[in-house]
Amino acid sequence: MKPLRLYMNSLSRYKRSKGFGIHSPFAYRFITRVLHERLPYYAYSEIMLRRHMSLNLARNIARHPRVISMKNAKLLFRIANFFNPAAILQIGTSYGVSTTALLDVSSGSGLVIYPGLSAHPDVYDKVTHRYGNRITPCGSIAEATSTYFDMLSDDKSPFILINSIDSEDEKDRLHSFVLDMLGRNGTVILRNLTKSRLIADLLSSLDGALDHGMTFTNGNIAVIVGYSHLPRQSFLLWY
Repeated sequence: MKPLRLYMNSLSRYKRSKGFGIHSPFAYRFITRVLHERLPYYAYSEIMLRRHMSLNLARNIARHPRVISMKNAKLLFRIANFFNPAAILQIGTSYGVSTTALLDVSSGSGLVIYPGLSAHPDVYDKVTHRYGNRITPCGSIAEATSTYFDMLSDDKSPFILINSIDSEDEKDRLHSFVLDMLGRNGTVILRNLTKSRLIADLLSSLDGALDHGMTFTNGNIAVIVGYSHLPRQSFLLWY
């Protein structure tokens, strides 16, 4: 029976990814026009150039550098483009491609980042060089969340990208802060769910604590939209 269940699960995910059976207007729009959008955007060529740049630079550091895929970099851009955040918080980085993909949406946006232990500063600084005056680096989770909180204005919704978490303590700090940000109509993207137990645990704890908002996930990337008017729903999709 297991192969049959897997087949039915895959079929359900495929249909939902196309918008079938989605009753919420917001969820339908977000799935079909953002997560599953296949039309090109103006920034894709720039994202590709910087990804190639990071790959070339990273080869001097690692034989097989783990640079974000072009597919996922474009996805981050589309999500940020949909919400158009003025202030962004990023936790964890490697080479800077995800940072620049988020900042490509608007020249007026700013980003606070805690690089984490997986960062490669020499490559990151070169890839993000032209965005430098819009990026505020921090030395800890506590500093990053405090700096970001001060940057947020009352009329702007929080927008957070979590690429990596280095310890249980960081996960616990992020849980409380992210839950607060979601309660302020925020959006959070969690990447590398299959590679990081800490990020998977954070997603599980956030899902269990929320009483409103929607979660969209393909198993490796999750997007939680904390809009107060949205009912509590989760969507398992292909994207």
